[in-house]
Amino acid sequence: MRNIVASIVFLLVSASLPAQGLSSIKGRVVDSADGTAVEFADVIVSDMNDRVVASGTVSGDSFIVSGIKADTVLVTVRMIGYEAYVSEPVRLAEGKTADLGTILMNRQSVGIQEVTVVAQKNQIVYKLDRKTISGSSSLTAGGGTALDILSNVSSVQVDADGELTLRGSSNYLVYVDGKPSPLEGTAALQQIPASSIDDIEIITTPSARYRSDGDVGIINIKTTGPSADRFGGVINLTGSTLGTWGADGKLSFRNGHNTFYAGGTFQDIKSKGAFKQDKTTEVDGYRTVSHSDGERFRSNRTMIGNAGWQFDDGKRHNFVLDLQMGETKNSRGGDMLYNESRSFEGTPLYDNVYNSADRYMLHKKLMQASIDYTWKISPRSEINATSRLRYDRYSLEYTESNMFTLEGVRDEGTRGYEEEHHWDADGAVVYKFDFKPEGTLEAGYQYITYSEHGEFKFKSWDKAAQDFIWDESQHTPFYYRRQTHTLFAMVTDRLGSVDFDAGLRAERVIDDVTLEKLDVSKHDKIWDFFPSAHVSYDASAAGVFSFGYSRRTNRPGIWQREPYITYEDYYTRKVGNPDIRAEYINSLELGYRKGFRNSGNLAATLFWRNRKDVVDWIRMPYEPGITLDKIVNAGNQNEYGIEFSTQFKTWKWWMMTINGDFYRYDFKATRSDCKDASGFNYMLGWINNFTVAKNTRIQFDGHFVGPHVLTQGSEKAYCYFDLAARQQFAKGKIALSLVAHDIFHTAVYENLRSTAGLESRTWVRPKYPNIVLGFTFRFNTKAAKEKGGAISGEAGFEGKEF
Repeated sequence: MRNIVASIVFLLVSASLPAQGLSSIKGRVVDSADGTAVEFADVIVSDMNDRVVASGTVSGDSFIVSGIKADTVLVTVRMIGYEAYVSEPVRLAEGKTADLGTILMNRQSVGIQEVTVVAQKNQIVYKLDRKTISGSSSLTAGGGTALDILSNVSSVQVDADGELTLRGSSNYLVYVDGKPSPLEGTAALQQIPASSIDDIEIITTPSARYRSDGDVGIINIKTTGPSADRFGGVINLTGSTLGTWGADGKLSFRNGHNTFYAGGTFQDIKSKGAFKQDKTTEVDGYRTVSHSDGERFRSNRTMIGNAGWQFDDGKRHNFVLDLQMGETKNSRGGDMLYNESRSFEGTPLYDNVYNSADRYMLHKKLMQASIDYTWKISPRSEINATSRLRYDRYSLEYTESNMFTLEGVRDEGTRGYEEEHHWDADGAVVYKFDFKPEGTLEAGYQYITYSEHGEFKFKSWDKAAQDFIWDESQHTPFYYRRQTHTLFAMVTDRLGSVDFDAGLRAERVIDDVTLEKLDVSKHDKIWDFFPSAHVSYDASAAGVFSFGYSRRTNRPGIWQREPYITYEDYYTRKVGNPDIRAEYINSLELGYRKGFRNSGNLAATLFWRNRKDVVDWIRMPYEPGITLDKIVNAGNQNEYGIEFSTQFKTWKWWMMTINGDFYRYDFKATRSDCKDASGFNYMLGWINNFTVAKNTRIQFDGHFVGPHVLTQGSEKAYCYFDLAARQQFAKGKIALSLVAHDIFHTAVYENLRSTAGLESRTWVRPKYPNIVLGFTFRFNTKAAKEKGGAISGEAGFEGKEF
């Protein structure tokens, strides 16, 4: 053991020292406008024949690239959102270090006043624990949202319901400018217009400083802000052939140390699709065969206003107050022609045809306030305090199902109402100490509380009374509260060419669940521990190698623990599980990335995830012709594979990006109603950007999604293609975008499900055509800066859940 430790120490020390007789280059890299560090910029050293001889990364505001043979070289510095810097020829003396001094990076712009993207930004930049996606890199997101930008990223898939999954999971946290979004998951991503986004950060192995929920990590949206001391803003309008409409804007004014901003989002994002389903159930000797054919549709309406104030004296104090208020109304439904035949022990009973109509709506009126304060105690230490409060003063989840004869006479019907009030709040105090220029110690405490109370009511159609009658046996008041107390500690440092961090998070979780009418009362207390570690080694011209590890959890919330039945449609019902356990996830990554002087790059990540007590929805026969979806701990699962991204210029006017994700899935069921499953899954993205003229770009994308293995069945492969164009006017102040989704109408989703007593096939095809027109007007804007806080083009299917 002593020899192993000595070897590791020797290697780390050796990595920090320049090789004998070889030269080095160092320098500082800062923003030319405000002097802030351009951290994680790529530094590429090439000889006079354009061959890369060494490379490095900016840490803090400085870099040093070692191990270079004495020669005359050129130094290129690249970072998304900035014009590339190329040095004059630098003559290196043997064994010496050349100092380039301070390199000023200019943001990609034309003129002095107006920001204009005239060059293709690098789509993705990799950092120690995350990857950053450029907000303007995807034209097919024009007129869209954060969801559309992410749909072009490897390991990201938008499923048949329009839900975004990351590495197969929809359980991720969403932050906006380092603060929790008032909405969750896909709903949060759909709220943020693509034209207001500067960058998106994806953190798949979050360190111990971050919350432990969100089993596949965190998505942080960084929006645009005012440039210099002036008035700035952005206004966006969008519409589509499917009836989507949207208007949003943000205005801000910076005067000295103070910045004021206000804005709002008003939009209704719609999707439609053809839907078919064949289903056979066998319950208590009854065999029911059904076929449904019709259209399913979805509408996500958001009306949220936002205002805030930031004070930053540039020295010791930074204070941010942010307020949001508004409402969301998410609805979906379907109109079907429904054929049903039933037999009992082989004897035919009937063969009926109905018109079926189902509706779902979740309506919330919410408000959120947050405060963020950073006090710079000394040049080497600071304290950050944050606090956030969200209150849903009104929330109604409504479901209805209807069955009519072909003559229009009602045969069946249900109405479900779940009304609730919801509070959640969190606060944190974090202390940071820089024990050396690249080394930081960080420790803090965080408190999170979440509570909701309400009641569920249900009524159904009574044929004799010809009216809807309340079912008192289904009336269920409920109360739920979760509290989490957290302590964490982190260390971050650099030893020569090695960057690393390591941390530990300890959480005390207290759960209270009360459903008096159902005689359910739980009071659970647990301790959980979550370690993390990241290491990055810069091997100069050979590229950068990285390692990441994180332990996460998926703790089911109240809506997943509700034990009463709700209706998706008359023949599809859903129930929670008060006894469901938390899922635990161990994630490990090995990464490699390399940049090329001609704007090309390559990145690849090997990943492994182990999931214990997988939380999943399973479908089972419930009554003749009726299925029940129940959330359970289905089993244990291992996933391992590779994701990669490469970007290169085919010609000066043509930039090509290829993304891929290949992984193996091994699932071991721990329930009799689930099956062991394994398979090989893949996704491929082919993205082409064409610079037609100085202010004109065209993008053509191809997306290929391989077959997918599920706990109770499988999904078939499909592909689709998008075409987009963007034209800028008035020195970049105005931009028009036109996007055509699924231009060859090839996107077809097909699901096969098989379990005891149930066989089904579901087929969904998006409405065609889906053409989106977007208009953007912006002035004096740049990326918003993070200060403290909790963290420092899809196919459009509709109807998968049926």
